[in-house]
Amino acid sequence: MRIGLTALLLCLGCLLQAQNEFSSKQYQFIAYDKIPTWKGVATNWNESLKKVYLFDVEQYKGHGNFVCYGLKTGLRFNQFKELVRHPDKRVYLPIFLYDLRTMPIQKDGQVYTWAVRLEDYSYTDSRWSMERTFVELMEVVERYIKQQVPEVGKGIAILASPSASLPNLTIREGIEKAGYVTMTLGELIKRASKKEAKEKTKIAPKQDGYWSANVLNEGVAVGYLRFVKEGEETQVQSDFKNILLYQQIPYRVPIANGILTLAPQTPFSHINLLAKNRGTANAYLTQQLPSDFRAKYENKLVKIICKKEKGKNILTIEPISEQAAQLHWSSQRKLKIDLPKPDVSVRAFSHFTTGDRSVQTVTCIGAKASNYALLYHELPNYTRPGFAIPFYFYFQTIQACGADQLIQTLLKQKHQWTKERLHKQLETIRNAIMGATLKEQVFKELEIICKQYYKGKKIRLRSSTNCEDLPEFNGAGLYVSKGFWEGSERTVIQQKILEVYASLWLVRAFEERDFFGIDHSKAAMGILINEAFPDEYANGVALTLPNPTGTPSIHINTQYGEQSVTNPEGKAVPEVIYFRQLNSKWYVTESKSSIHNIFVENAALTPLVRQLQSACATLDTLLKKELEHPVHYGVDVEFKIMKEENKFRLYLKQARLLNVNLPE
Repeated sequence: MRIGLTALLLCLGCLLQAQNEFSSKQYQFIAYDKIPTWKGVATNWNESLKKVYLFDVEQYKGHGNFVCYGLKTGLRFNQFKELVRHPDKRVYLPIFLYDLRTMPIQKDGQVYTWAVRLEDYSYTDSRWSMERTFVELMEVVERYIKQQVPEVGKGIAILASPSASLPNLTIREGIEKAGYVTMTLGELIKRASKKEAKEKTKIAPKQDGYWSANVLNEGVAVGYLRFVKEGEETQVQSDFKNILLYQQIPYRVPIANGILTLAPQTPFSHINLLAKNRGTANAYLTQQLPSDFRAKYENKLVKIICKKEKGKNILTIEPISEQAAQLHWSSQRKLKIDLPKPDVSVRAFSHFTTGDRSVQTVTCIGAKASNYALLYHELPNYTRPGFAIPFYFYFQTIQACGADQLIQTLLKQKHQWTKERLHKQLETIRNAIMGATLKEQVFKELEIICKQYYKGKKIRLRSSTNCEDLPEFNGAGLYVSKGFWEGSERTVIQQKILEVYASLWLVRAFEERDFFGIDHSKAAMGILINEAFPDEYANGVALTLPNPTGTPSIHINTQYGEQSVTNPEGKAVPEVIYFRQLNSKWYVTESKSSIHNIFVENAALTPLVRQLQSACATLDTLLKKELEHPVHYGVDVEFKIMKEENKFRLYLKQARLLNVNLPE
């Protein structure tokens, strides 16, 4: 399908009267946790008048989706792909445009403030054809940018390694002869990391308290602005009257009235998902603080407004009186989540292989275990056998050691106690549980399971409560999980189980439940038992997200080996791919792993990524079928890839609902 020049220009003219995305930074997002980036499309490649369009990645789920709906062409993805891959048919080129103005790169006396990467679509060009195409693309993008910022610096052409698909380093010589510096994506990320650390530009507010920021969760926050230095994140205590400004991204954020960071966040980072779940305003400042900022605002009462208006991010900070602050706090929505009463009638371990499915529920064994049971029954080919210790054994333990009486005292007196007294009582409860003795039945049932299913293997004891992984309350990271090897002494096993039980009364867990108005007397701890995954080939997280243009999209973050996807060490970049819809035939590569590719350019794992796509589609339907407003939710699936007998296997580790709070 070819688009006539007149019709296309008319359509594009109606779409945008004037393009200023580069100068205004509209539609920008952060890639690789550090580089301001746009997705865009160069159009009319078969005509003399070529144009560049940058688009909103929150509205359009990819290049083809934007061409279809944003440019109103109606092209299906396979049609769009044909008009990208082949030089004789080419109409579009999908690009990533990197904004380096806040981290300019200098080379041979020149300053480079932008870079372009051409999305890999398995191009059929010859090397010479691709060289000419990329040079022309750089020229087209440069003209587009200079129309908005005439004095902008030069651009960098981002090329893949020689073994990768075109455009790769085999065309470097021709690109550089045309006057453009070339780099690989890894080189750009490395240079950007150094610039980020050394050359952030100080700025002042734009005007009257307006700040340059990226708003991730809209809202109004009122509180004392507390600055949290790098390395001091764990020292911060929950306080609803605080607004926390973090120098770096923390692993976990305590209760606060608002969240700001100086380090970039992504829309689906753990901090922002937490903010959406709590209804807390959240944003990150896109440039360094001016020198007088802390003297002006730190530890003072301020009002912060985070909002998006006509595609622009607006963040204001202004002083507020104590009287106005008290009025705001008293008017804020009081959260209250009602937990069902835990069912303690099940007095034997739950076997997912042979057990009764009617008791494999949140009220009997907790959300994590019940979701794993669902995985096992619905997707048995990708799930290893699992078992659960029901709530009955937790209540039996706390009653035998007297912790239940300590808990009752806590719940009766907590409103009269200071925070220090409350924390001390929680510690006393945990110590009492750690001093308990488990009943003989626990050891016997566990030994039978281990000998039959886990001989010589490591076993995971995963916390599974009735107050986590719920639609209204995810509770991620509140409780602890432990492991032991089959054949371990009973004293070791007992300690591990009791540590999991005691974690129900960690300070962070108690305060989070309290914030959501949860009745602590109904909180119960079960334990999911399954095999640990040592020496995995890869691990990852897949997330389904509502898509206004069709079925949900699937976003897959994967990392090689045991390197964490959610909390990577150092500057490790995960592989990120996504399917625009649940049933899409192709996935789009957003980034490659900085360690080792997984699905990308790995034909051996193509069957596994298809299996994962199918599993995500199945679980999205199952977990969201009873929700009143499913568009507000995504499904989070943790997975592992193992290499067994020279074959790769996909295993599902966990599935849960996430409240992403997207508009309907």
